This record gives sequence, structure tokens and C-alpha cells, in this order.
Amino acid sequence: MTPLARRQALGAAFVVAAGASIGCGSSTSTTGVRIGDETLRQFKAGVTTEEWLIAILGEPTSWSIVEGLPNTKVFRYSLDERQGGFFSVFTGSSSQNAAVVYFILTDGVMTRYWTDREIERTITGRRVEEAGGEKAGGLIP
Repeated sequence: MTPLARRQALGAAFVVAAGASIGCGSSTSTTGVRIGDETLRQFKAGVTTEEWLIAILGEPTSWSIVEGLPNTKVFRYSLDERQGGFFSVFTGSSSQNAAVVYFILTDGVMTRYWTDREIERTITGRRVEEAGGEKAGGLIP
């Protein structure tokens, strides 16, 4: 094969590979529980019970007992979303969005909740931020 023919074959192979990669596009992987703002508005501090939380959201991703505070638990509902694709390696557009909603329950009744949204960096070091930031709510005065 001549050098020109070899370059043309390599160029054609690159175009086919690039086309296939574009066709693959990006992928999204989601695990955990997605809790929307409207759902959060339904929970009232001092009123919402542990049973009601579980009935609406399902079992928490994890939970723990708070030592030193009698009959107090922390429920955690986590969401992990990863986006990326072939070209994200080159463009730095791969991202991770993690959100955790915390519920504090004392004597089986929710006393407060809040959400944390994690900020991740892409492979190139750019910051990827979730719009809205942190949201607090459901506090008993």
C-alpha cells in the first residue's frame, strides 16, 4: 500500500470512528432517589411522621441514630447522576451531580430537613455547579 493510500485509509477510519462516537453521544447514569421541590414542600416540620416520609419516598438510602439526643434519627436520601460520553474526555464536559436530602426525626416526627448539592470538577478542572445551590427548609423555630 502506498503512503498516500495508507493516509487515506487512516483518514477514512478516523471519520467512521468519529461518526460512531457522535452517534453514541453522551450517557447518563442515575442512582438513588430524586426528590423535587414540590415534594419537599409537602413535608412539614412538627407534623410529617417517619411513616409518612417512608410511604412517600421509600426507605432512605441510609440512616443513623444521633447519640446524645434521645429518640433522634437522621434519614439520608441520596441521588447520584453522572453524565459523559466519548468526547467528554477531550472537552471536559463529563460531570457528576450528587444531591442528598437530610431529614431529622425526633420521636418519629420530622423536625427539620435540608438538601446539599455537590459541586464536581470536570477532567479539565472546570467547576460544574448545580443551579440553585443549597436549599434549607422545614425548620421548627
